Amino acid sequence: MLEDAVAALTAVPGSLDETVAGLPGAPGLYAWWTLTRTGLGGAEHDGRLLLDVGAARMLRNRIRRQDLYRTGVSRLRRVLAGLLLDELALAPTWAAEVVLPKADEERLTAWMREHMLLTAIPDDGAADLLGPVTDRLGVTGMSSEAAARAEERFIAAAGAKPVRPAGEVFRRP
Repeated sequence: MLEDAVAALTAVPGSLDETVAGLPGAPGLYAWWTLTRTGLGGAEHDGRLLLDVGAARMLRNRIRRQDLYRTGVSRLRRVLAGLLLDELALAPTWAAEVVLPKADEERLTAWMREHMLLTAIPDDGAADLLGPVTDRLGVTGMSSEAAARAEERFIAAAGAKPVRPAGEVFRRP
């Protein structure tokens, strides 16, 4: 089981869009990779750098509705946004948490589609396998100090959290 998961997560992935299209709505493990030097580090496998390994209750939803969609709920996106603030001209702002305006979210997603790869494997025991798989694959870029600094930079770029007057209706940027 462990060997199958490691083999699936280190296999050479197809395009990100193809991989995402094939994700099941089942529990499983996923691994985010990049060929681009991000400054985060991460174990290297076949020329790819390992950015993140995770377990999801529903792979399709985790990837589509979080990592490829909303910065407010994806640490991967917050870290990438912190690294790419200037390059992509991102402008974080406060909502309930720090988020990106829709156009900025779309630019970040486009960057991810161009520079990142994804591998995944459905597995009902994903939560139990995550630790052993991560140990086998090696350090991820998301566990680095550089990732923590990038996430802090993203949050700081939004400025101080505004105080909303009582009764003011919240509208997402």
